[in-house]
Amino acid sequence: MRGCIARKIATFGMATAAALGMLGTATLPAAAAPADDQSITPGAAAASPHVAAAPYHCVITADYGWRWEGYCNIYSGQLRTITYCANGSNSVGLWIGARPQAWAVWGNCPGSSWTKIVFQWHS
Repeated sequence: MRGCIARKIATFGMATAAALGMLGTATLPAAAAPADDQSITPGAAAASPHVAAAPYHCVITADYGWRWEGYCNIYSGQLRTITYCANGSNSVGLWIGARPQAWAVWGNCPGSSWTKIVFQWHS
């Protein structure tokens, strides 16, 4: 009985090794090219509120001077926003990932105005 089990384990082990060897020669899909960080200023947001790259599309929907609001559709990877303020401070949003629904995004500059939003993406 032990000999039969040992033969089965050996046969299974060789089949597994062969399958893994074949897997090693398979072509894997290419990784998505990283998207460059993109930024938008208040004047540019007023002219065109869209910021887009292949893995995401964001729209600025409101600009209150000290606060901006919008939404982002993320198709792959993760995205975060960094809001730079006229007083030299900045606020960094959390990393948000791909999903079917849009994410609400915003940035605040209490006591100041925002000067730039940077959209950072990684896979």
